[in-house]
Amino acid sequence: MSDPIKSAVIVSKVYKRPVAGTIREIARILTSLGVETYLDQNTAVGFNIADIRSIPRKEMRGKSVIIVVGGDGSLLGAARTMSDLGVPFLGINGGHLGLLTDISPTELGTALTNVVAGRYLPEERMMLDVRVFRKEQDGAGELVGQSIATNETVIHSGMMAHMMVFHVKVDGRPLYTLRGDGIIVSTPTGSTAYSLSAGGPIIEPHLDLLSLVPMFPQSLNCSPIVISGQSVVQVEFDCSPDSTEWVAINCDGQVTVRADSSCIATMRQHRIPLRLIHPEGYDYFGVLRKKISWGQGLV
Repeated sequence: MSDPIKSAVIVSKVYKRPVAGTIREIARILTSLGVETYLDQNTAVGFNIADIRSIPRKEMRGKSVIIVVGGDGSLLGAARTMSDLGVPFLGINGGHLGLLTDISPTELGTALTNVVAGRYLPEERMMLDVRVFRKEQDGAGELVGQSIATNETVIHSGMMAHMMVFHVKVDGRPLYTLRGDGIIVSTPTGSTAYSLSAGGPIIEPHLDLLSLVPMFPQSLNCSPIVISGQSVVQVEFDCSPDSTEWVAINCDGQVTVRADSSCIATMRQHRIPLRLIHPEGYDYFGVLRKKISWGQGLV
């Protein structure tokens, strides 16, 4: 048994989907179970819900759980902006695949009752701290942009099927020079996302690892590799002397930092992990079999 849930904040960004009814139902169930229930201020405005008390982000610290209604993208967005609050997330699937959003809207009553009573599985997952610097001749670097990523960082030209040269280092040591469309630096959580589509390995989410997956390399001398989660990955870019090559550093498919060939992208484990709550009986391999038909026989 884990700690009972005493307070909850409901968050959603999928304003174009019919989830307002689900939000109200969650609030009704939680209130009936004696849970102090709030609505994220932005969510209240986006759905025009005035009958549930709303609070700003700064007042969420110390609450028992943040309940995200939507798809995996909604939880990724919430994690990026609110994980530093230290409050665990519980996902209600109002989207499609739902690898991170565990609970179906048809199971709300039973699932929330169990969670509120403390019958749930807590989990911590690593996130990436992504920073892009512009190199200076004196060795100093100007910070061009930064973000947090839960799934992955994808570094590419921003143009379809456009090959570039990437110099990749791990902890300051050269790993390889890649000629290809880009490179994916993935957390274990993101190993079932874009990285998997590019030929990367599935990694159990609790492991302290990172995977580097080349995107359409020109030759086969750059294969996917799994490294320590404590590693610092640096990627520099090459272009012809008479042109400036623009590069896109994309985090979770939601935030993009634009850089040029004078920049360097640095990725390391974020100091605060993503905290999740899973319903009782959660099984990662079962989720893979159910959601992406992994390991099932071919027909």
